[in-house]
Amino acid sequence: MQWVFLIGDQPFSLNSFSKMKFENSKKILKNAEQLEICYNDNDYAIFYKEDNADNMRNNFETSEFEKYLQKLPFDNPRWIMLKYSNIKTLKKIICEKYFPKDIIIDCDGVNLGLEEVFDISRIIETEPLYKL
Repeated sequence: MQWVFLIGDQPFSLNSFSKMKFENSKKILKNAEQLEICYNDNDYAIFYKEDNADNMRNNFETSEFEKYLQKLPFDNPRWIMLKYSNIKTLKKIICEKYFPKDIIIDCDGVNLGLEEVFDISRIIETEPLYKL
């Protein structure tokens, strides 16, 4: 299992993915806490309920979190954790037509090669990061 954080502004929530088709999925399950997409060959993706800055702050040292927030172009950022079975599944999801256009992906400093399918300026910890 691998994960990234998807970051958007205040209205960002699990509902932000409601228009997505998740092509070639065999099952989609949604409740108030998560959105789970099952594909063939045990591939999957799970979007977890959004967290606000107060909830995320506990995962950082105080000064580190303030620096992190400065990288974000949002007044009231929201984070959604996306767990996925493999990089191919992640790329398939972020390439979908209705994937939200106004979010940033935080790969925790790991280069996942997402710049092949996603604007590099919208990947955190990959320079440069421009305001949307």
